[in-house]
Amino acid sequence: MSAKLTNNQLPKFGFFYLLSLISLIFTAIPAGLVAFQLINKWLPDPLSGYTVSYTSSSLKFGLAALLIAVPVYFWTNHQINRGLLKKELDRRADLRRWLIYFILLVTAVVMLSWLIAIFYRYLDGELTGQFLAKSAVAIIIAAVIFLFYRYDLRRDPKKASDARYLRWFAWPVIIMLVILFISGFMIAESPKQARQRRYDEKLIGNFYQIDSVLSTYYQHNNRLPDSLDELLSTPYFLDRQALQASDGQKISYKPLGGAKYQLCATWQTSNLDNNDGVRTIGIEKWPHQSGWQCLEQTIWSDV
Repeated sequence: MSAKLTNNQLPKFGFFYLLSLISLIFTAIPAGLVAFQLINKWLPDPLSGYTVSYTSSSLKFGLAALLIAVPVYFWTNHQINRGLLKKELDRRADLRRWLIYFILLVTAVVMLSWLIAIFYRYLDGELTGQFLAKSAVAIIIAAVIFLFYRYDLRRDPKKASDARYLRWFAWPVIIMLVILFISGFMIAESPKQARQRRYDEKLIGNFYQIDSVLSTYYQHNNRLPDSLDELLSTPYFLDRQALQASDGQKISYKPLGGAKYQLCATWQTSNLDNNDGVRTIGIEKWPHQSGWQCLEQTIWSDV
């Protein structure tokens, strides 16, 4: 007859195992995501598109997930192990076995999806070095999870060797996660850089808005306005907030004759360099360096 939990322990350890599964997902997938981004950074493929090249946003998401999920995962497993030691949870309990096999099932589905995607990209022309490195990452993550939970099904907390075996599993994994986190953090965009980039992206949005209304004005009047203030009233209704940057600095406007004009502002970053894995915004129409810069444009209808 299989061992069972007492009714008052079912919700408690059901919660711990499900939370363990969720935190494992938010550990394994982001760990692979960070590793993949490091591979994309260190083994760049000039033919890869944006979705499979190095991106700072994907790397930062992976780092954030690891920072939160890893402590939760180890805490939940500590609670489960303590329950086994205190005999609040029988290691042969049906609930425990079902939930462990469910964790293995979810892990298998995720890893199969990863490997299918990796092999597809290889068949689609991805670099062999990237393919081998990413395949190794997926296989290592899957192997660690499967080996641990297969051992977890059979282990006996009453044995003195159990704690030693757990440390053999835990410490190499912790060291690998720490190395992965530090490596990712060293190349990730800093919060200050991200703030500066968002500042410039909003400024480019304002430039696009001004350009659109200037085009409408030119179509109606066959000339450009002397001042952007003319665009604030009917029938153009330019948003007054579009006339300034996020810090309140006013955007400078100057008509150059005919259909040409220039807009000037102070930029926090340059969008000409794309070495940080951030998608370049507005480089086709508004290429700029950092600092004060005037950008010249021509109304599209006269080009």
